[in-house]
Amino acid sequence: MIITIKKHHDEILKTLENFRTIFITGCGSCASKCGTGNEKAVAEMKEFLERNGKEVLGSFILDSACDMRLAKRDLLKNTAFKEAQAVVMLSCGAGNQSVKEVSDKIVIPGLESRYVGSTERIGIYRQFCSICGTCILAETEGICPRTRCAKSLVNGPCGGFVDGKCETDQTKDCAWVLIFEKLKKSGKLQNFLNNYIKPKNNF
Repeated sequence: MIITIKKHHDEILKTLENFRTIFITGCGSCASKCGTGNEKAVAEMKEFLERNGKEVLGSFILDSACDMRLAKRDLLKNTAFKEAQAVVMLSCGAGNQSVKEVSDKIVIPGLESRYVGSTERIGIYRQFCSICGTCILAETEGICPRTRCAKSLVNGPCGGFVDGKCETDQTKDCAWVLIFEKLKKSGKLQNFLNNYIKPKNNF
């Protein structure tokens, strides 16, 4: 899922300085799971905006903000949405752009999109994928070195790891040590060592 964090309130106020009436849209998918686009987050944003002189005409939590069909269905007939001068989106960038695509509203992001994450437990997320478009997980036993190696090496390790830990952060396991251990366990290590993973083609 897309991991999001809240934008600084000062930044949101600055982008809203020319608008008085606001509509807040949350996301019932990724942002809700992160606690940044759920009912509580929407209520907190409403309280903050009203405390700073804005009039919140209404709010709605889309099941999935990045689905333009839902934005059309649930927002375009909403009177408060239509009357508001600006919309504060509590979703990832895709949700922001989906609402903008189907309406003529000024859409202001209330969150920062950080990365594609896997949930370890509620509130604890791990960055395992960079959606680079050239997946090599079959070769690296399900561990992405482009994302989990601090240097994004696809033919690692770099040689700087210490006791299986990354030289850039001794609290983190070296991704390549993890890959090698898994390859050894599955009996694929020698075959892997005889191959070369080509650099990612960005074109």
